[in-house]
Amino acid sequence: MKLSSSSFLTGLLTCLFGALQQTSAEPIQVKAQFVHEDGRAISGMTVRMVIGSEKDSRAPSAGKTLTTDGEGRVSYTIDAPIKERKIQTGSAFFRSAAQLIEVGIEMELLGRRALYWIELDLIKAGPLMGQAAYVAGSNGRFDQMLKFNDKTHSWSFPDDPKGMQLTGTGANVLQHDMKKNAATGRWEIDLKVEKQKWEQR
Repeated sequence: MKLSSSSFLTGLLTCLFGALQQTSAEPIQVKAQFVHEDGRAISGMTVRMVIGSEKDSRAPSAGKTLTTDGEGRVSYTIDAPIKERKIQTGSAFFRSAAQLIEVGIEMELLGRRALYWIELDLIKAGPLMGQAAYVAGSNGRFDQMLKFNDKTHSWSFPDDPKGMQLTGTGANVLQHDMKKNAATGRWEIDLKVEKQKWEQR
């Protein structure tokens, strides 16, 4: 029996991370500060923020559009489900229980818009983070990942693989924290995001 590519991918992810489970909606607050590479705050920048467990979170209308203040900060609060899974953190035979919150941040990227997708897994030892960048496909949803080119160690747009070769994805999470406030029951996420200066190859 031949498996479809989506079935194969689902099986592979389940093997690596375990099956995702979702709890009922809980309060989540995300605070983020945006800075240039030299550390200066980016004020007056328009960003859109969305939580991965919100309805149709990859759609351009999901979440909320915000403008950074004089210190480059924004804050987004919403009630949304928390995902739970088991992730491999060391030995291939051991997986740690994790609570997962995905944060999407849409920003400008060379005249286009990109959705930077940040995965935060809270395990007993503390929060772990992963990051990827997506642009919109033909359906308007942000589901096309930037392509990494092994030979040149550069990035390119998935719909223009032979076009501009870029030295990075345009943004990098410098600091991250994730915890549940025992007093309020609210999940609190703090991010510091560097907007990179583009270099073309």
